[in-house]
Amino acid sequence: MARGRKPAESVVVPMKDGESGHNLQARALAKAAQLRPEGLLDEVRWVYDRLAPPLCHPTKDRLNEANVFMFVQLCRSVVRYERYTVLLEEEGETYTAKTRNGTQQKSRPEVAQLNETWRQIRALASDFGMTPAAERALGGSGQMGFNFGGDNDDDFT
Repeated sequence: MARGRKPAESVVVPMKDGESGHNLQARALAKAAQLRPEGLLDEVRWVYDRLAPPLCHPTKDRLNEANVFMFVQLCRSVVRYERYTVLLEEEGETYTAKTRNGTQQKSRPEVAQLNETWRQIRALASDFGMTPAAERALGGSGQMGFNFGGDNDDDFT
């Protein structure tokens, strides 16, 4: 009975003793903890611990040593965004100023900073495939996005 060609040794990933290979979530948490840089502030570390495990999940594997610096920048941007959001909820998005032209409603400078921080978050999140469009773009590469169809599907075009 023919079973196909043997895989090349460079492609085979051996199982480690005592590991089942099915504990994907535990492996993601362990890799996220291993990659976390030392000396992160509490808020940044909390955001890192919240966002990193899904990216370290073995089925995605988007976070590694080479790009952890940019991921920390994403975490810092998220912390800054949350601070601006709380500030604007407390103080409002506008203030009243009396000028020579009379009383005017002006937008707080923090609104512009919030918008810029949001743009930074969107750009960095897209780089890590954390937006739906970026995830579709990453999933479409190679055979990951290819659909073989069902048994009743006669259309091969």
